[in-house]
Amino acid sequence: MRADPDEPADSATTAPEPAGSAGHRRASAPGTPPGSPDGRVSVERGTVLRMLASADPDGLLGSVLGALGSIEARAGALFVTQDDGWLRMTANRNLDPAVVERFPALAPDAELPASVAVRERRSVRAAAEDFQTRYPDLAALRNPVGVIAEPLLVDDRCLGALVVHLSPSYAPDLADEQLISMVAAVCAHRLEDILVTQSAGLPAGTAARLPGGHAVAGQPRDQVRLELALAGGKLGSFQWYVDSDVLVWDARVVRLMGLSPDTFDARLATFLAVVHPDDRERVQEELAESLQTEDCHLVYRVVWPDGSLHWIEAKGIVERSVDGRPQSVIGVAWDATAQREREARREARRAVYLSVTQAFAAALSPQDVLATMIDIVLPELGARALALHMVEEGRLILEGSAGYPPEALKRLSEVGRVRDNPLQAALRAGHPLFFETRRAFLERFPAPELQPVENLQAFVFLPLATADGMVGTCLIAYDHPKRFSPDEETLATAVSGILGQSLARARLSDLRRRRMTDLQQLMMPRALPRLEEFQVAARYLPASQGMQVGGDWFDVLPRPDGGASLVIGDVQGHSAQAAAVMGQLRTALRAHASDGYRVEHLMRRGNQTLYGLDTERFATCCIVDVTPGTGHLQVVRAGHPRPLQAAADGTVCELEVAGGLPLGFAPDDRYPVFHGQLVPGSTLLLYTDGLVDRPGRSYDEALSRVCAVFADWARRDGRDDGDAGLEALAEEIVATASESDTGGDDIAILLIRRP
Repeated sequence: MRADPDEPADSATTAPEPAGSAGHRRASAPGTPPGSPDGRVSVERGTVLRMLASADPDGLLGSVLGALGSIEARAGALFVTQDDGWLRMTANRNLDPAVVERFPALAPDAELPASVAVRERRSVRAAAEDFQTRYPDLAALRNPVGVIAEPLLVDDRCLGALVVHLSPSYAPDLADEQLISMVAAVCAHRLEDILVTQSAGLPAGTAARLPGGHAVAGQPRDQVRLELALAGGKLGSFQWYVDSDVLVWDARVVRLMGLSPDTFDARLATFLAVVHPDDRERVQEELAESLQTEDCHLVYRVVWPDGSLHWIEAKGIVERSVDGRPQSVIGVAWDATAQREREARREARRAVYLSVTQAFAAALSPQDVLATMIDIVLPELGARALALHMVEEGRLILEGSAGYPPEALKRLSEVGRVRDNPLQAALRAGHPLFFETRRAFLERFPAPELQPVENLQAFVFLPLATADGMVGTCLIAYDHPKRFSPDEETLATAVSGILGQSLARARLSDLRRRRMTDLQQLMMPRALPRLEEFQVAARYLPASQGMQVGGDWFDVLPRPDGGASLVIGDVQGHSAQAAAVMGQLRTALRAHASDGYRVEHLMRRGNQTLYGLDTERFATCCIVDVTPGTGHLQVVRAGHPRPLQAAADGTVCELEVAGGLPLGFAPDDRYPVFHGQLVPGSTLLLYTDGLVDRPGRSYDEALSRVCAVFADWARRDGRDDGDAGLEALAEEIVATASESDTGGDDIAILLIRRP
C-alpha cells in the first residue's frame, strides 16, 4: 500500500501547470473498483480509462470529448505533426464538412490556434469573431463558438494538437483549465501509443510505459494507464483510512509534502506535522467536516525540510460502509504553488492597474498626468527617473521630467532631434523597448548625444498611442541593471496604453478649457472705466476643476454725472451655454443702463430680458448705484450674496440688502432698494458665490476669512496707494480661495473705493 520507491522522481517533483481540478468532478485513487456508492468514482475513472483504451485516433477523440462534456465541449479535431512540419487532421468529431474540407492540413507558420499551439507549445484560446473576420466565406464559422487548442506534449516532443470547440457562453475557470490540461496530457500519451503501434503493425496495447521510459510489468492494463493519466496530469493519489488514521500515498504525494517515499510512515500525524502551523488547525477542522459530507477539498501550505513553503490542493470523496459510516477518503493532490503565485501577481497587477487608472482619470492636463506618473507609477515600478515627451507638429517636445539633474534637462529636450534615437524607435516599434543594462542601451544607441546620465543603468521606452495616432513617449529609468520579468513587461505595456489615452484626453481637455476660458475672458470688460471720484478693481478666476466655463460676470457702467452702476452676476451652470446666456444678459443690462434705467428698474429690465430668452437657466445679480460727491449707495439684489463694506478703521460689515428672486423666475418680480453711504476711506466688495462656496471649508468659515483679509487691508498703512493698493487687495481676496481645496466654481469680484 506504500508508494513505490522505484517510481521515477521527475514525475513527482516537477511543479504542475495551473493547479486545480474541475470543482464539479470527483477524483478516485488507483485501483478503486467500479460501483462506488454513488457511482461518481467509476464515471471519473471510466472516462480516463476510455481514453487510454482507445484503439485509434477517432475513438480517442470521442473519448476526449466525453471527458470534457462537463465543460460543454461541442466538437473537436486531432492534428498530428508530419515530418515536414505540417499538421494533418487525423480525426474529427461533429465538425461541419466545409470546415474539414477547408482545413485538412495546416502550415506550421499559420496563425490558426492549432499551429500556434504546436509552434509555441502553449494553450491557445480563440473567439468566433477571429474566424468570422478571416474566413467570411465559411458559413459554418458564422455560428458563435469558442476554440481551445492544446499542444500534445510527450517528454520534449510535440505530437500535434487537440482542438476543441466550446459553447460561446462558457468560459473555463481555473479548475476547468486543469481538467483540460490533464485530458490533453492523457490524450498525448495514448496518441503516441497508437501511432507507434500503427507504425509497427502491432496489436493495440502491446506496450505500456510510465513517464521516464520505465516499463510496467505485472500490473493490470487499466491500472497502468490510470497511473499514466495521473502522472500526465501531474497529480498524486492518496487514501486516508479514517478508523486507523493510516494514509496511503503514492510517491508523487509523498514528495509534494517534502518527505521521502523510503521513510514516510503512513501516519496522519506525520502529515499534520508538515502542514504550516497557521493552517494546521483549519486542516484538521476541514478533515473532520468532510466526513459529514460526500467530498473533501483542502488547500493548505506545507513546510519542506529546507524551510520552503509550498501550496497543496487536494480533492477527494468519502467512501462509506453499508451502514453509512465514513471508512476512507480517496482522491488526488497537486502542487498549487505556481497557481497561487500567478493569482497573487494577477491581483497585484489588477490593484496597480486600478490605482493608475483612477489617478489618471482625475488628470485634467498633461502636467496632472506627469504628477500622477511621478507620485504613483514611478514608485510602483521601482524606478529612479522618468521623462515625458509629447508629439507636437511631428516633433518630440519634452513635457516634463523627474529624477534628472538640471544639467541633463537640455540633453533630454534634444533627444528627439538625433537621427536614430530610442524615442522614435519605440514609436516605430509600437511597443515598449526594454534595456536591462546600460551597455545594452549603448550598443543599440551609441550616439554621444544619447549618453544617459551616469547613475542610470536600465531603461524602458514606452510609446504612447491612441486610435488617432501617437501622443508621445515616456522614458522610465532605473539606477541599477534590471532583468524585466514577464509580469513587469505586461505592467509596462498596460501603463503605456493607459498613459497614452490619459495624455490624449488631458491634452484635449486642457486645450478645450483654455479656449473656453479665453471665451469667458472675451466676454468680460477688457478694461474698467476710470471714475473721477472713485477707484475700481476687479478679478475673474475660472474654476480649477472641470473643463467648461461658468456664467460669472461683472461690469462697471459709468454715468455722465461721474457716478456709476456696478453690476455683478452669475448665470446658472458651467458650460458654453451658460457663458452665452451671460453674454446676452450683460449686453442687455448695458443697453438698458444707457437708456437711463437705474438700480431697481435696471434689475427688473434684466429679469424680463432673461425670462424672455429661450433658456431654462436663471441668474443671480447685484447692482450698486454710487453717486459722486455724496457717495450715496443704492443697492438691489436678485438672489446674490450681499456686498461687504470695509470702513477706514478696518471694520467690515455685510450690507443688509433685502433680495428678490434670481433673474428669470418671474417676469414681474420687484427688488427692494437698500440705501447706504460710501464715505471717504471706505471700500465696497461685490463677489460671486464661488469665493465663499469652497470644498473643504464651510460658508461661514470662508466668509470670515474673506472679511479678515478685507479688514486687515483696510487697517494697514499704505491703503491709500491709489489704484495699486486696490489691485493688491483684489489679488489677496481671490488668493483666499486657493487656500482651501481645489474649487469647482468660478470667482468674480468687483471693488469700489472712495479715497
